[in-house]
Amino acid sequence: MTQHNPDALRIQISETMVQKLGWMLLGIAVLLTIVGGFVSPIDDQGKPVLLLPDVKAVEDYRRSAQGWINEMTVLDGEISQLIASEQQGDFFLLSRAAQETLQHAVDLAQKVDRTKIPPIGMGLHEQVLSTVVCYLEAARCALRWVSTPDQENLNLAVEVLGEAQMMKSELETNQWLTTR
Repeated sequence: MTQHNPDALRIQISETMVQKLGWMLLGIAVLLTIVGGFVSPIDDQGKPVLLLPDVKAVEDYRRSAQGWINEMTVLDGEISQLIASEQQGDFFLLSRAAQETLQHAVDLAQKVDRTKIPPIGMGLHEQVLSTVVCYLEAARCALRWVSTPDQENLNLAVEVLGEAQMMKSELETNQWLTTR
């Protein structure tokens, strides 16, 4: 049976090694702070956003909704341009533009519908989705007017586009989108 020497289990670290380790840890902390400062998202006031999972989900959804509103603005212009056209010129080009506008509206509606919604964002999502669906209907009415250019189809397209514009204006003032 052998006896264990208590001094044999001791690990000795020199003071210079501890100092080097301390400087390395300090350097790593400074480096991570600098990197964090550059990659952390910031709000409108320039303050960093705390990225807890629920906060990040809400912030991601809010940014998506703002992007969709921008897309709705583009879509609005496309539909307005179709409705304002005098049905003169190349019918094929006008028809193609109307189909592309309708496809743009369909793509946007699908994008909105397929997005994961944080539970707190359900009300905003319903408002965004109903607005997008109204723009989809406006694009469909504009296509109908291009394919059958009568006053009734024009009036319907103008009316539905007006409803969509009103809904978008209400959406733009939604508290979830205007505040952080």
